[in-house]
Amino acid sequence: MYLSARNIGFAHNSTFRMDGLNLEVEQGEMLGIIGPNGSGKTTLLKLLAGILRPAAGTVVLRDQDIHTLTRRQLARMRAYVSEGIELPFDFAVEEIVALGRYPHAGMFVRLDDHDTAVLNDALELTDTHRLVHRKFFTLSMGEKQRVMLAMAIAQGPEILLLDEPISHLDIGHQLTFIRTLRHLHSKGTTIISAMHELPLAMEFFGRLCLMDNGRIVQCAPSGDRELLETVKSVFGVPDDRFIK
Repeated sequence: MYLSARNIGFAHNSTFRMDGLNLEVEQGEMLGIIGPNGSGKTTLLKLLAGILRPAAGTVVLRDQDIHTLTRRQLARMRAYVSEGIELPFDFAVEEIVALGRYPHAGMFVRLDDHDTAVLNDALELTDTHRLVHRKFFTLSMGEKQRVMLAMAIAQGPEILLLDEPISHLDIGHQLTFIRTLRHLHSKGTTIISAMHELPLAMEFFGRLCLMDNGRIVQCAPSGDRELLETVKSVFGVPDDRFIK
């Protein structure tokens, strides 16, 4: 299996814990992680990204424990876009997106023509090319999310992990964002994203994993009838109108 979480144990505090969590992701898959607030979606993504280290079990990428990879090796393979978007300095958009090339070019190496072409493609794909000279702190939350996606795309990752990536976008940019993910997926990128927007998750993601209380309740193709019934039960909704 391409990416596996094997018998994962993890605890934030006495109120949240994972025990024996297992998940397998195939290369090139587009997987949505859904569940109520506090169910463990963000924690799972950070474990899969190698940002958090499990107390028990392992996350395995290409038959290798993810925590045996160097930070640079890992950055060349996966990109992670968080929901909370904060930067310590007010960089220009162009500078932020360029950070995505440093795992390949190095921190103090001038970017070459190939790097520049990759940056331009990332800006075009995310509709952020008009923002290149803007300072990050002047952007709306939706614009910031698109800039962070552009930086992640510029990394050229095999795996893209996103935490609630469209939560601050209007409906037009939500659809554009999802179409961008579908484009990346069509080029072979493995996409794993936590999603609050259930109708969009069910429309665009091939498989969904439903989480609740730190465990994966069910994984199934997005149109699976049994999954829809379990979603209704976990979220406490009476019928399909709120999820379709």
